[in-house]
Amino acid sequence: MAERLISGDNHIDLTYCPPDLWSAQAPAKWKLLVPRVEELEDGLHWFVDAQDKGMWNGVGPGFLKYQKGSFGHIDEMKDYGFEWDYRRGAQPRPTTPELRLADLDRDGVEAEVVYGCLMINDLIAAGDQRAWANQVYNDWAADFAKRSDPNRIFPLAIIPNNDPIVAAAEVRRCAKMGLRGGDLAFKRMSLPLYHHDWYALWEAAAECHFPISFHSTGFKGLRTPDTPEMEKEYMIQWRLVRSALFQLDTMEVFVSLIASGACEKYPDFKFVLGESGVTWLPYVFDRPSWARTTSSGARTIRIPTASGPTRGSSSRRTWACCRRACGGRSRRRT
Repeated sequence: MAERLISGDNHIDLTYCPPDLWSAQAPAKWKLLVPRVEELEDGLHWFVDAQDKGMWNGVGPGFLKYQKGSFGHIDEMKDYGFEWDYRRGAQPRPTTPELRLADLDRDGVEAEVVYGCLMINDLIAAGDQRAWANQVYNDWAADFAKRSDPNRIFPLAIIPNNDPIVAAAEVRRCAKMGLRGGDLAFKRMSLPLYHHDWYALWEAAAECHFPISFHSTGFKGLRTPDTPEMEKEYMIQWRLVRSALFQLDTMEVFVSLIASGACEKYPDFKFVLGESGVTWLPYVFDRPSWARTTSSGARTIRIPTASGPTRGSSSRRTWACCRRACGGRSRRRT
């Protein structure tokens, strides 16, 4: 039987979305705050919360212009024909159905799970605006899958992180639209993940058989360079530190979910740690067990172990560990 290559971590970054996706539908009071595109001298720029974030149809989540030599895998994509055109009328490959399917065929990928606009909930300050922007994207993503190939392209919904009740309602709505899972940004949440108010979301996810993904977006406790000049001088060192610690942010997610009791309370609840690695798991299995023995209040929490996870805590969880290159060709669609 021929091997089937299925990507569990492809992307549609905000930079590639239709330029009027949010602005065409925004209430008048939000017109200048929601993600919108404005034409400047060097091309179209995305503005979010009235701040210029960079190029439309730029490079990845940073809205960057293409610069040869900045990222090796981006240069590989350029060599294979990927282009970044910031002018009106250009066709971004990730959001043009026939081009995205052509890239899947060329890479030998049969199907893909697609994370969308990972940073959008970090870019929008107001919770109600975040939730609205998430809903607009989710409507578009469900339609995009149908226009592409719903048997090959599986977009994840963006789950609102401003209110557990709003998040639960959006899970049920997206499940009815045919979306099969969602991504929850955890760095700007209204409440920490271990808070029991999030039970409303875990209940909806279990009820709809709708896995909740948590994708790494970088370790938030990282010391950053003090000035742009320092960043330029120590770019190699800074990139090494940032890249080495990038995946550790989901340690907080894993321990928070265990501490919350969600996996015990909702046996059908499933979660995914996306682009999170696995080599840190032994430590995270061991450390909470030690903490539990030293705190009488924590002894009621069931902790999985590396040798034998408790039923309901980690035995049915999914781990996604991604590498950038496979067979010499870039597999991640930025």
